[in-house]
Amino acid sequence: MKKFIMVVLVGLMTLFSTTVFAQVEGANAQIERVNMFGVNPLGLVFNIYSGHYGKIINDGANEVNIPFFYWSPTDDLTILGGGAKYRFYKDRNGKGVFYGGGLTVYRLDWEYKYYDYDSYPYTYKTESIKSTTFSPQGEVGYRWSWDNGFTLAPTISLGFVIGEVKSSTGEEAEYGSSGLAWGLGLGLAYMW
Repeated sequence: MKKFIMVVLVGLMTLFSTTVFAQVEGANAQIERVNMFGVNPLGLVFNIYSGHYGKIINDGANEVNIPFFYWSPTDDLTILGGGAKYRFYKDRNGKGVFYGGGLTVYRLDWEYKYYDYDSYPYTYKTESIKSTTFSPQGEVGYRWSWDNGFTLAPTISLGFVIGEVKSSTGEEAEYGSSGLAWGLGLGLAYMW
């Protein structure tokens, strides 16, 4: 898992370093700041460490957003996630009301602990389960931007997780498995 996190971080740093030095040309020339990197401080309430990279395109009409997160809701379950979103700005200026959709991929590592009742005396066993699920989703939000480069974009999203995370005993993981998925975001970011 540490290797996966390092690969993601190196990839994101490479992406950021190439876009930081790119000049704004063409349709985006009227918008001063088009790149952003941010975090979701609201996630910290639930021990979710999340962030995103975004780029305003088409002269402020759209945004490509790449969210990523790490969450360990229980001691035996870890979820890494990442995805891509495409947003449409109502006023076509990179701020205000936006809506869109995207896809999130979840990588789950579950150390499932159970009693083996097939033999006496009963023994306590652990099963390591690794699974990948994904969730198409839609979202709506509002972006405020200030002259100093900071921006705030509260969002609400709704999606459906496709894929099951089950043990050999038939027990399903409480989080990250198939079903309805919703999210709240605060989207505190800096634009350059």
